[in-house]
Amino acid sequence: QAVLARSPPQGGTRRCRCRARLWGRLRVGAEGGMADFSVDFTKSYARRRPDEPRSHYSSRLKFINALIKGEGETLTDERIEVLSHCYSNVKYLSNIYNKDIMGMLSKYDPEIPM
Repeated sequence: QAVLARSPPQGGTRRCRCRARLWGRLRVGAEGGMADFSVDFTKSYARRRPDEPRSHYSSRLKFINALIKGEGETLTDERIEVLSHCYSNVKYLSNIYNKDIMGMLSKYDPEIPM
């Protein structure tokens, strides 16, 4: 039996309906499919940018989840947001950052070149 990890936000705006659909996808099955998902959707780093394709957003959320699990309490919300946008820029726009940033990105997504 599947249950929501948290209740979806209520409201009548388009943004809330979209977020409610997203919450609907974050179901936890009996085998714990999303039980280890650590992203807090009330944080700014978890918001989808208006120009961000859904596939890129999904990939960025997976990166954020891995980053939070790996770095835990050592990163601020602002740093998580910055690194997640750097991740998108590297993955989809072929940007290159300094060695420290690239190392952090490739640590949590092996497809990112060092």
